Amino acid sequence: MLDSDPISIQFEIPATDHLGRDHVEGKVRFMADEVEIDWRVRGNVFRGGNAEVETISMPYSQIEHVELRKKWWKIRDIILRIADPSLVAKIPGVNMGKMVLQIDKRSREEAEKLESLIDFKRSIFILDEQTKRLDRLKES
Repeated sequence: MLDSDPISIQFEIPATDHLGRDHVEGKVRFMADEVEIDWRVRGNVFRGGNAEVETISMPYSQIEHVELRKKWWKIRDIILRIADPSLVAKIPGVNMGKMVLQIDKRSREEAEKLESLIDFKRSIFILDEQTKRLDRLKES
């Protein structure tokens, strides 16, 4: 499951203003080696059609924290905290690397698998970093 099947979750970030100018929709994919976020600003009366889809790729080491927020026993939101806020600074509704993604109903089942996958990937990253440090200490 970890190497062949990516976890794909459809999401929305609601607009912060009442006119809905910066309503974001997209998909976050948790691949074998990295996380890809495809997003665009939804079209409205002020902007016209939908904006171009933009893609952000980042390694699992950039994800500091994942939280699944439930309401009535169903996952409603995923909260991602990104280590380098500049990676997601262009996405409207993201504050200092904290992304609150409202999950589409069809993606809730996939979201259940998410927390354990990211914990596993981060532990691999931390173990690799520790091994590199130990190797540098042995060489010097």
